[in-house]
Amino acid sequence: MSQDPFGVVFYFIVTLWLARMWWRDYREAQDSNKGTYERGLPGATPCTLKPIFIAVAGTLLLLAAETYGEIRLGISAEQSDVSCFFLLALISAAIAEEFIFRGFLVIETRGEAAKWISVFVFSTIFALIHPYLWSFEWNDESTAGTLTKIVQAFDLNITLKAVFTTVFIFVGSLWFYAVRFFRWNPRHSILVPIAAHLVKNIAVFLIKLAQGHVTSIF
Repeated sequence: MSQDPFGVVFYFIVTLWLARMWWRDYREAQDSNKGTYERGLPGATPCTLKPIFIAVAGTLLLLAAETYGEIRLGISAEQSDVSCFFLLALISAAIAEEFIFRGFLVIETRGEAAKWISVFVFSTIFALIHPYLWSFEWNDESTAGTLTKIVQAFDLNITLKAVFTTVFIFVGSLWFYAVRFFRWNPRHSILVPIAAHLVKNIAVFLIKLAQGHVTSIF
């Protein structure tokens, strides 16, 4: 996730735009007779506090298990240092990623089997796009062709910390999908996974702060 201030601000503006669209569709759903708005963003429906509480509690338990595991394995010091400004990126990611993955990237209309297969597939993609098992560093000074430069820019990072973190991102994604579709959230409101993801990301920042990995303001 970028820590460039301009990139973070742009990301936040895009997230606000998505949130505004969701709110418009949510209001349309509230005004319609069926309580849904078919042309709206996925999950633009209301929910009660119960599923949000369950989703947040489960997320915090997973984060506690991840943090404890890092300490026991002696890899907690390997996490990246961030700035205070990074909190804005974490908040934006919690909202935008839920709209994209738990909203659009799931098959809901072809039965339960197809839905949960898509959940596992997209959770795998969600985990792998986070740059822990790999890195990408473009070299403008290289004289190689574009395709060769792209290949050279990728570097695998198969370490215990990278694998451990990626596994927990995958499990967390499964949980976010589950809380959108479990029976306590009958209208499949995306507010539930957004709340869980938001609490997790803020808690991650606070853990980094407590462990001395927040090093500057920007």
